[in-house]
Amino acid sequence: MILGIFSDFFWTLREAGSNVRKFMFCVFLNGIIMSAIQVMLGIHYKNIGMTEDVIGTLMALKTFGSAIGALFAVVIIQTFGTKRSLIGAFLVMAASGFCYVNMTDNMLLMQATSLIFGIAQVVFTVSQAPFYKNNSDERTAVTIFSVSFVLGNVAMFTGSYLFGFMSDFFAGIGGELFGSRTTLNIAFSLMLLAPLAISKIDFGTEALIKKNDHRPSLGDYFRAMNHDSWTYLLKKALIGMGAGLVIPYFSVYIKYSLGVSDSVVGSIIAFSQLGTVIGGLLIPSLSRRFGRVNMAIFCQLISIPFLWSISYTQGVIMMAISFLCRNGFMNMTSPLLQTMEMDLVDPENRTIMSSMATLADSLFRALGTQLGGILMVRISYEFPYYITILTYLASTFVIYWVFGRNKKYSELH
Repeated sequence: MILGIFSDFFWTLREAGSNVRKFMFCVFLNGIIMSAIQVMLGIHYKNIGMTEDVIGTLMALKTFGSAIGALFAVVIIQTFGTKRSLIGAFLVMAASGFCYVNMTDNMLLMQATSLIFGIAQVVFTVSQAPFYKNNSDERTAVTIFSVSFVLGNVAMFTGSYLFGFMSDFFAGIGGELFGSRTTLNIAFSLMLLAPLAISKIDFGTEALIKKNDHRPSLGDYFRAMNHDSWTYLLKKALIGMGAGLVIPYFSVYIKYSLGVSDSVVGSIIAFSQLGTVIGGLLIPSLSRRFGRVNMAIFCQLISIPFLWSISYTQGVIMMAISFLCRNGFMNMTSPLLQTMEMDLVDPENRTIMSSMATLADSLFRALGTQLGGILMVRISYEFPYYITILTYLASTFVIYWVFGRNKKYSELH
């Protein structure tokens, strides 16, 4: 079975074409950079002397920028073309990342560049699902989404592990602040490789938006959506809110609740990504056997007890196991839900659907991030986890309501 899973993935990579492989390289590179942000950014801000509520504001601004960008990503892609939009997005992400890591004596500049980073990042995020859906068929769609998902999480695993040790290494040379800052600067430097790969991709056959159409207005967004797609956005909002409450603070929570070094923080987060990688490898075959909707609902529900266990201070090994299982079960549903999300609307409206889904997730993730920092300062590190559990339960019901009652989505494939 294991050999069959790997052969299926390698066959998909080979058959998908060079454009898809180059795009997946950018996904891998983006995962490396995001791992540095996940592991090191909160710790870096703590090294500067910020409290969790201030950290939450900065992280929320980055996520709120993604919500703003989601509204305009379609217009940006149509106006400048996918290639130029993505090249520009990565260059802006690198420049703004350098600013909010290094220019820490100017809070207004940090806030502005955090917002700009989020706006640029969402252009790449919104482009992914339509690109893969337009470069696949019903037989290969879930596997292509899963391959990209696995590569992104392999990158997160690799980066989380390496950047934690890298920070400790540089901290030994110039102190903890020097360690976190240098590590983040190296990560943002790697982002400059993405435009080189994107410049080699042919987007000519990608019908993201009809070329002769007018620039999309607010009315176009509403007309592109239907009842099921609007209801599905509630699921994105609930997951965004719950994730925002806890995920941006994972590294801070681990470091200060367990009292461990950056390398241990990075190792725990890297180990948790291993669960996501394993889940991503298994999900295509499991979904074919049990159905996409059944697997999505089961995995979300089974992840909740492990999320609950994280909220209790425990040893390093038990904390790592809880993170592994929570990440593995919760995140392995992403390829399934992305493919079903694209099926909710007509092909010409897929970018709008992706944009609206990103908007709902990012807006409520930003609100959750802001609220999470306040709750951690005023109540406890653990309290936001209990709210997240409730939002995840509610989002699972929405998945059933949208997809489980419709034979088109619940059939086995």
